[in-house]
Amino acid sequence: MILLVEDEAITRTAFADALRREGQEVVEAADGVQALSLLDDCHVDLVITDLVMPRLNGFLLVAQIRARRPRMPVLLISGYLSQDGGRIISSGSAEFLQKPIDPPDLIAAVERLLPNLH
Repeated sequence: MILLVEDEAITRTAFADALRREGQEVVEAADGVQALSLLDDCHVDLVITDLVMPRLNGFLLVAQIRARRPRMPVLLISGYLSQDGGRIISSGSAEFLQKPIDPPDLIAAVERLLPNLH
C-alpha cells in the first residue's frame, strides 16, 4: 500500500487516481500528522509526501518515518527543492520528483522504488 501525503486536495486526488489506475492501493493523508496516524494503522510499503504542508511538514515527517521504519522507501514531491530537501535526498533518506509531476513520471518512480509491488 502507498501512503500519499499531499495538502492540496486536487493534486492528492489526481496522484491517487493515477496510482490506482495502475493497480496500486493508496491511502491518502492531507498532512504529516494524519500520515503518521495512518502509518501506525496501515501496512504501508511506500510513502509519497509533499514537503510544504500544514501541522507537520515533509521534512519532519521523513524524520518520524526514519525513526519508526528506517527502511521505508520515501518519495518527496515539491514545487521547489530547498537546501534541507537536498540534504535528505543526498543522504539516501528519500528520492525526489519536482512538481508539476506528470502521472507517467510518478508511476515510473513508484515502480523503481517498489519493483515487486503491483
